[in-house]
Amino acid sequence: MTFTYLDYPTVNVEGKRIYVISDEKYYPSVTTVLGQSQEKEKSSVLENWRRRVGNKEADRITNDACTRGTNVHLMLERALRGDDPKLMEFPESHRNIFNSLKLEIRKINSVFGQEVVLFSDTLRVAGRCDLVAEYQGTLTIVDYKTSSRVKSIDEIGDYWLQACAYALMHNEMFGTDIKKMVIMMGVENKMPMVFKKTLDDELILKLCERVSTFYERL
Repeated sequence: MTFTYLDYPTVNVEGKRIYVISDEKYYPSVTTVLGQSQEKEKSSVLENWRRRVGNKEADRITNDACTRGTNVHLMLERALRGDDPKLMEFPESHRNIFNSLKLEIRKINSVFGQEVVLFSDTLRVAGRCDLVAEYQGTLTIVDYKTSSRVKSIDEIGDYWLQACAYALMHNEMFGTDIKKMVIMMGVENKMPMVFKKTLDDELILKLCERVSTFYERL
């Protein structure tokens, strides 16, 4: 089983990351869609947090989180390619997160693609999936996350919608039947959290509702 993944460029348009699939197809990233289709309640929480800590501190925290996530992703990607992850290039806290996830990535039997661009003509969205792999013997969408704290299952709803989108896009593009989704979350100074879920109609419906909301707000 092999899949041919192509890369596609992105452009930023009015704060939206857009994938250029062809001269006729321009699809927003699934992270853009989810971020800009949030319920007003969730948007208010973020706005209140930013007001409470101040824009400068909020930007610092956000940038630190992005750097941490990028670094851990890169170490994992190198390790799964069989390359030296070059740990000493990264801060100790980021190395610790990578090391905490090493036991989990040993459950990956075969890697089919890393950082692969997927899209759906049906949903009119695109995105870059962290990992398509055989995980414990089953073709799976794997998404990496990092966090400064332990998160509850109730806090990761949009992570499942993101993984759901990747599964649907892959199934549409390659005729697969991916149902298994795994979120590997490295947590600073804690054991990693690993969440597993099976694609179902309820999750697909929620994703479709969010995509519809995004396009209605354009």
